Amino acid sequence: MGAGLKRFQRVGFTALSLLTVLNAANLFAGQAPPPPMVGFIEAQPRSLTLTDNLPGRLESSLDAVVRARVTGIVEKRLFKEGSLVKEGDVLFTIDDRAFKAALQSAKGALAKAVARKKLDEANVLRYRNLLDSKAVSRQVLEQAEATFAGTIADIEMAKAAVLKAEIDLDYATVTAPISGFIGQQDVTVGALVSAASATRMAQIRQIDPLYVNVQQSASKILQLKEMMQKQEKMLDAPGMQVKIFLDDGTPYKYPGKLIFTDVAVNAATGEAMVRASVPNPDYFLMPGLYVRVEMPLITLEDVFLIPQGAVTRGDQGDILFVLNDDGTFTPRPVQIARSWENNWIVTEGLQAGEKVIVDGMLKVQMMHAKKVTPIPLQELQNASSQPPVKAQ
Repeated sequence: MGAGLKRFQRVGFTALSLLTVLNAANLFAGQAPPPPMVGFIEAQPRSLTLTDNLPGRLESSLDAVVRARVTGIVEKRLFKEGSLVKEGDVLFTIDDRAFKAALQSAKGALAKAVARKKLDEANVLRYRNLLDSKAVSRQVLEQAEATFAGTIADIEMAKAAVLKAEIDLDYATVTAPISGFIGQQDVTVGALVSAASATRMAQIRQIDPLYVNVQQSASKILQLKEMMQKQEKMLDAPGMQVKIFLDDGTPYKYPGKLIFTDVAVNAATGEAMVRASVPNPDYFLMPGLYVRVEMPLITLEDVFLIPQGAVTRGDQGDILFVLNDDGTFTPRPVQIARSWENNWIVTEGLQAGEKVIVDGMLKVQMMHAKKVTPIPLQELQNASSQPPVKAQ
């Protein structure tokens, strides 16, 4: 009796539970699920400057190899290796005795030609007077005039010889052609240097400013030109400031300036050279160092930054979804210029203030929902980051 009663009670409880579930199912059978929540942002136009980060190596802005311009024996070295020299500073002296002698000889030849000119000129004048009285023949006069003309030519040649001797004597004192840091000596005192072989004696590099050459791909250049055809502003112009970063990523304290962009593309590499000037007043940087150049390329006006996950890209174009006031949404074709960080740069298809769905659209499509519950993206992210409430 007791066992039967217990069995009856269990069956009754199960039936009651099933009835409760069925009633609940019947109660909600006629109700649609609530619209799924989506996160949105308001489209706000902005001005955006695009940059390119390119590698390059520093090089001296001026680089002069000091070479012998006369032949002789090096007598003195008057600089300290690795020091800063100024243009015109004396670096070496070459034995100049032969050059002084050559100069004296050239001056003597010039003086002799000048003296002979006076005699020849007097002969011409005298023979002209005698010709009038027929005391001399015309042939004698013509010969005197030719001698006089030859003497004038000899004077010009003697002047040139004096000038060359003076230049050679001047070249015996080797001076710095530019200001900068001079490296190690390539010849020592007592060495014979030759003008014929242009013996290398030292090298001077000017490192304030420095130059950095970077290579920009032709495809990037063409992309930029295509974007220029719209409403963008090109910044790639001489005098534009660029940022310099050292090999370890440390930003250099002085901005560089763009000098020029080559007008031709290297056929072998498919790249064009861009050169920037880098100030180096404290001589911190050195030629040969690897750096990166962050160069502004284009300023885009009135564009929208939309998270990449909000845009569907396909053969039919780029689509995003815009919220309507009644909770529905509309697919919107847009034009995308390029990516920027984790966003797409939208140039056409959006208006300021429109609400763009950026989160939850996949769930909406899976549910085939026609309406959504819009929540500002920041609020949605804040809610999802909150820890769950513990039961008391």
